[in-house]
Amino acid sequence: MNTPTLQFSDVPRDWAICFQHDCPLAATCLRHHAATLAPADLRKHNCVLPGARTVDGRCALFVEDKPVRMARGMETMLRGWNQWDAMPVRHALEGVFGSRAQYYRYRSGRWPVTPRQQQRVAAVFRRLGIRIEPHYDRITEEYFFPKE
Repeated sequence: MNTPTLQFSDVPRDWAICFQHDCPLAATCLRHHAATLAPADLRKHNCVLPGARTVDGRCALFVEDKPVRMARGMETMLRGWNQWDAMPVRHALEGVFGSRAQYYRYRSGRWPVTPRQQQRVAAVFRRLGIRIEPHYDRITEEYFFPKE
């Protein structure tokens, strides 16, 4: 997989970026990296305030500046299962993703499945006695912008 190049257009509009160049974590922080890509004509954006930094050099909003392994699409995951066998899995996955509508967004590949969600999907399979590992339509390397 190729390492993606971060573009400012990739950064969600409501995701806080950080302009604190003197922060000891700036070189490895995705929020700071995103801020360095901000266009010169940007007039306002959500920003990390100095209060996020602690005296021991940590930051409550630090996100490591590296792409993560994301899964996209679950169309083939349950293909070939009869409706009755697939139903409890689908219901459990709706719980993982929050709702039926969100489950279908993840299933179609419209939304990426994060590493944490991938772990939860695997736990659902184990809990339901499914002996195969979940498989996704494709695996990508993407920057992940967690909600605060």
